[in-house]
Amino acid sequence: MEHLTGRAWLRSPEEETGSVRVYRPKGYPFPPARGREGLVFHDDGRFEYLMPGRDDRPGGATGRWQAEAEGGRVRADVAGQVIELRITDVAQDVLRLEWLIP
Repeated sequence: MEHLTGRAWLRSPEEETGSVRVYRPKGYPFPPARGREGLVFHDDGRFEYLMPGRDDRPGGATGRWQAEAEGGRVRADVAGQVIELRITDVAQDVLRLEWLIP
């Protein structure tokens, strides 16, 4: 998970097929959009969920995250909600996540 932490990952739905969500690092040359969902995994366990606000200004919520020892699974607790994810790919320029719904 070397490339996962310390950067903002913004969702790129234009590249998605199936149930895996695609994220690119902030600064990636995205096509125009009114706003993008984003994620930030901090080294110290902090987690930020970024989303466009009602007036297109950025909004979001913060919480905590932790990775499981195996399987690429990540659990985030943000704004009282638990989000479970499975990392299918992480590299310098792309993050692919499967959102696991209980």
